[in-house]
Amino acid sequence: MWLKLHWICYIICALCWLKKAAFGAILDSRCYLEGGGSAESFLATEDLAVGSIIGKLRINGNPNADTGDINLSLREKNAPVEIIAGTKELALSVELDKEGLKGPSSIYVNVICIRRHSTDPSFVIPVNVRVTDVNDNAPQWIGTPYTLTLSEVTVPGTRILQGARAEDADQPGPFSTVEYQVLPGPYAEFVQFLNPLEGTLVLKKGLDYEQLQNFTVQLRAQDQGTPPKHSDTLLRIVITDADDQNPKFQRESYSAELPNDGRPGELRMRPEPLKAVDQDEGICAPIQYTIVQSQDAKYFRIHPHSGVITLLTPIGYADVAHGATLVVKATQIDNPDRYALTTVQLTRPGTHSELSTLSFVQKRFVMRIREDTAVGNRILALPTNKPGKHLKYTIPDPINSQFFNVGSLGELVLAKPLDYEKMTKHEFQVQATDGMTNTTAELTLEVIDVNDWEPRFRETHYEFMVPKSSLQSRTDSFEGVLIGKVEAADGDRNDKLELSLRGQHAGLFEIDATGNIYMRPEQMQNLNESTVHLIAIATDTGVPPRSTSVPVSVTMEGLSLAQSAWNSSSMLGMFGMIVGLFLLIILALSCYIVRSNSKGKGSPSLGRNRVHSQAHSSVSSANLVTHEKLSGQNGAVSSGGVSVLHMKHGGGSGGGNITMANPMNNGLHHVASGASSSMALGGSVALLERERERERERERQRESYAATVRSIVSRASANGQLYEEDEIEHDSLQTTTTPTTENNNRKVATVTNSTANPGSNLLSATDAMGSSENNLTVYF
Repeated sequence: MWLKLHWICYIICALCWLKKAAFGAILDSRCYLEGGGSAESFLATEDLAVGSIIGKLRINGNPNADTGDINLSLREKNAPVEIIAGTKELALSVELDKEGLKGPSSIYVNVICIRRHSTDPSFVIPVNVRVTDVNDNAPQWIGTPYTLTLSEVTVPGTRILQGARAEDADQPGPFSTVEYQVLPGPYAEFVQFLNPLEGTLVLKKGLDYEQLQNFTVQLRAQDQGTPPKHSDTLLRIVITDADDQNPKFQRESYSAELPNDGRPGELRMRPEPLKAVDQDEGICAPIQYTIVQSQDAKYFRIHPHSGVITLLTPIGYADVAHGATLVVKATQIDNPDRYALTTVQLTRPGTHSELSTLSFVQKRFVMRIREDTAVGNRILALPTNKPGKHLKYTIPDPINSQFFNVGSLGELVLAKPLDYEKMTKHEFQVQATDGMTNTTAELTLEVIDVNDWEPRFRETHYEFMVPKSSLQSRTDSFEGVLIGKVEAADGDRNDKLELSLRGQHAGLFEIDATGNIYMRPEQMQNLNESTVHLIAIATDTGVPPRSTSVPVSVTMEGLSLAQSAWNSSSMLGMFGMIVGLFLLIILALSCYIVRSNSKGKGSPSLGRNRVHSQAHSSVSSANLVTHEKLSGQNGAVSSGGVSVLHMKHGGGSGGGNITMANPMNNGLHHVASGASSSMALGGSVALLERERERERERERQRESYAATVRSIVSRASANGQLYEEDEIEHDSLQTTTTPTTENNNRKVATVTNSTANPGSNLLSATDAMGSSENNLTVYF
């Protein structure tokens, strides 16, 4: 007993020691992370200074060198971070850079934690330092400095520079989103950015080569940081001269004296030789001189390049008694529309032209003028026979006097911009007076159209819907379907528009001169999009031609509907197939259940009173009453092909069996088999109804049959004694089949006892027909 107590004490002590050791091990949480994590994560901005503290490791334990209980170190050598000795603080040892150019963009190290005074293995704790972006990079211009060459006739609003771009190395976001602007300066009013976020420059103010040949503006690219960073660059624009100025004579008028003897020869011009220059200094086109046809021009010739006037034929004093006035025209060789006029007054020595009557050198002046001629330009000289005299000129017409005025020397100056679309020709009179006499000249100025209008569409975006019915119809024009119309117009009077379509599927459509867009349905087969995006372009016939475009969207409602209809029909067909298959399975299961029920009704029931059904029979329940009356007899009786009933009475007399035929209709089996065949063929609703009716009929027959059997069994039980089941099982029967002919061609089987003992069991005979019949055997 004492020995057992000692052992119990030892076991208790051992268990206590083990519990204490385990509890102590559980309480040792050194080197574990606070909160139960498995890794540490920190955030550090890329501008964090080297040596700064990134964060403190949340590791249980004290890393102090003297009093601590853990040791911390890094597994990686030359790591971008370090652990400050004796602490849990993680410090930065290299420069960071989110872009990865000057330093690492992220840090991943492993911290090793060792428990002091313990044999436990070390712990490895992953540490991840994510570097966040700061606005430390300014946008940098690409391909600078920029230099452009522009013609002085460049229209304000024209895009003069596309693709000016600055890139910011910061991460995507506000720090790398660049905005563009033109810095204020002497020429900043000439250009501007179309959009602050897009490097497209447009001309804001018109240029003039004669006033400004080149200039420089400063561009700035700035990010959206706080504070923002920026970088600047220069844009130098060189202006080229355009042919927008007429030639100009160095003098308003010239004079010369005719030879006294009238001999042919060169005339000496005063105050200097005749000369005209192109006012477009950048072009400086060569000049060709001609004499305007007049009554006196037939006597003279002018050199086309030098401008020297020569008398061709001798001229008498009577021919030019009062002198003559020639109109000289200086025309640019490369552009006949650019010219200048001057007058040369010819006098004879000793005559005084000032005493003559004032008159224009010609009664009618005709010239052509471009509609874009600048206001203030001298467009025509109206010479008189008194050159150099300050005369007074007036334009009586109140409308044309708003467009033109005449200087004191007879120069016609444009006072108001011309517009070909409003007035194609200006016809008016100019009156001149010297205070003593007056004169009048007719002027006809034809305005030359300039392509100064771009085509314009009525809408900024066209959307057309093609109905389903239109895909199957056609129109005569282009043999296609009219889907819509775009409308465009040009402000220039004589310009005609040419319309065209551009886009990936533009080949499926056509557009006529009136803007009607047609589609060919037969070409829609390979189109797998319900909406087609096109670009309609309108180009005028001006010089130079101008064009504009507008987006066009065409939605194929017919195509989308056809596709959706096809999908719906496919789904409906699949659904119909599934439903049909489901109904077929139900019909097959119904057929199987009916056949199983038909067979299940003939299975024997075990018990003290056994009713056994083997086959179908056509014996009616009325015959069973006759069989019941035979219960007092022994042996076997056959009547009308119906098995005889044998009953064993109590009291030691010979016993027997009662065999009773099934009174149900003998056609039951055939009906069931026929029904199953019909169900297999189609499973129609009518067949199912007929089958249910037949089943109900068979149920009524079974109930009648069961009532009859219960009546017979109750009567037999009242007069005799039932066999035990083991006695029935030990009966030894031998069956001899004797075919007999009945009115239904049945075969009657006669059953005899295998022994001679008259007290042995009797077995009733059953009908044996071509098809199986159920016989009911009741043992008593």
